[in-house]
Amino acid sequence: MKRNLKGTFSGIYNGDFLKRGKDPTDLPDAWLKIGGNHTTRWEFRQDPMEGPVLEIRNSADIRAGIIQTYETSLNVGQDEDWLIIILLKSEKPETEAYLRCYPIMSDGDVCKPWIYSFSPDQKLEKFKQVISAGSDIRFMRLETGIVGPGRLCIYQLIAYPILPNFMKKRVKKVSSELRQISHIQSIGEINKPIQLAMPIPLKVPVTVQATVDADVRNLTPTRDRVQIFGSSPVPLATSSSGRAQVEISAHGFHESLEDVTANQTLASTTTRDVSALPRFSFAVYNFGTVSVHVQAELSPDGVLWAIEGQQREVGPQKLVIVSPENFLRYTRLSYWADNMTTLRIWVQAQS
Repeated sequence: MKRNLKGTFSGIYNGDFLKRGKDPTDLPDAWLKIGGNHTTRWEFRQDPMEGPVLEIRNSADIRAGIIQTYETSLNVGQDEDWLIIILLKSEKPETEAYLRCYPIMSDGDVCKPWIYSFSPDQKLEKFKQVISAGSDIRFMRLETGIVGPGRLCIYQLIAYPILPNFMKKRVKKVSSELRQISHIQSIGEINKPIQLAMPIPLKVPVTVQATVDADVRNLTPTRDRVQIFGSSPVPLATSSSGRAQVEISAHGFHESLEDVTANQTLASTTTRDVSALPRFSFAVYNFGTVSVHVQAELSPDGVLWAIEGQQREVGPQKLVIVSPENFLRYTRLSYWADNMTTLRIWVQAQS
């Protein structure tokens, strides 16, 4: 199946998933997992009929998806209006998918995401969303996936600026050589239009009387629209093209749950990307009868790890909270015990 749009050039690197990661079991190049829990599954495969497809199977009540790496964020440049296109297919009609756009300012600050949701069908569908990035926004980091339990297939992401169409008009040049009229011998000689040397201004008073019969049609949201232009001190933010920009001030909540078994071998939880979460904590509950030792770890690249804070001891039937004070992009929790015991580990965050 051919999915490329004729005449468009996507600004999203590897949005068609044609470039795989270094490991054949990894996600496509330049894409990362986000959300979900230990039961969520991301499967990237090459479908013989439909091409590359990334399937997400989620059983948790939280979102699970994929997000661009920071280095491959969409470069919006000076183009304010962009069209984002996503090709999706779901297992059930009630499945809810989402699109998150994280604006990155010229100074590197990341603003709160713009969130859009839609419900894909059981057949391949194309969803379009127009976003208006202000002149102070340099990059846009895109995230898409599924909200809640279900199965979602992602085939392609496309983004390109919306530009006006300019048509070149051919103008016939008028000769600059003008002939003066010296005299007119007879009326019969004036058979063709005469080109005068200078224009003759005419001031003729005109009175117009007319009856206008106008019918104002009903406005519909699919055919008509209203542009709003805000200014400071008006509490309404708009783009230069009159598109309203809405900022959601409420905090978002994220949670993942993982049940593990601790023993004398040092082990760790699933690695999580917390770059978009300003505040998060681990909560560890010990179901067993022996104490467990836990240690928070941080990493800039998911490969090199450093310990964060002091090692904590979790007694039998006890709950301990571990809150890292420093920040790096990736985090995990390592654990070990003298004898085998079962742990439940939560990661809860606000955005």
